[in-house]
Amino acid sequence: MTKQKRLRTIPKNRYTVRVELDGICRGTLPTRVLLPLWPDNFEGEIERDKAQELLALLEKQAFSTLLDYLAKAEHSEFQCRNLLKRKEFDPRIIDAAIQRCREQNFLSDARFADVLIRSYIARKASKRAIIAKLREQRIPGEIWTELLEELYPRERAGENISELLAKYCSTHRGLPRQKLREKAFGYLFRKGFELEEIQSAWEELA
Repeated sequence: MTKQKRLRTIPKNRYTVRVELDGICRGTLPTRVLLPLWPDNFEGEIERDKAQELLALLEKQAFSTLLDYLAKAEHSEFQCRNLLKRKEFDPRIIDAAIQRCREQNFLSDARFADVLIRSYIARKASKRAIIAKLREQRIPGEIWTELLEELYPRERAGENISELLAKYCSTHRGLPRQKLREKAFGYLFRKGFELEEIQSAWEELA
């Protein structure tokens, strides 16, 4: 006799159903996908082969969810995992979807790091701020260290500080010089620039 699995389907809202097998949440499915196979609010025993079909459907849904997500913009593996976790997919299903996206080059932390670095350089962000963002996304250092040095040499950082400092001083020119210096240093330091770099830019501006 084929061993059975206990299935429970629980509507989360009008459009999504939570799927549990043997008391463990395996993920969520759109109601329109599940209903042709099982009713929502179902609880009972199903054959093992039917449970495998349901798991395959969940794997397909997880992969499809990532494809839609990655089609809109580059994302890190960390972001992709969090997306699937929020949708309550089983860790093994998440691992499989991530691996499949990597193999087909839909997901690349190296590509994401390149986009992130260029984006923050364009916003005049400090190198320290960019590194914090990369670490926040759990991007390994070996992926971005050389790239960051290549795209953001010391000269570029100096130009950014000088430009930001000049703009800040222009909009706060009514302040006494010492007060302006204190506020400008604090502003740039909070953005992640080093005090030595700020001092150098201040002396050039003066």
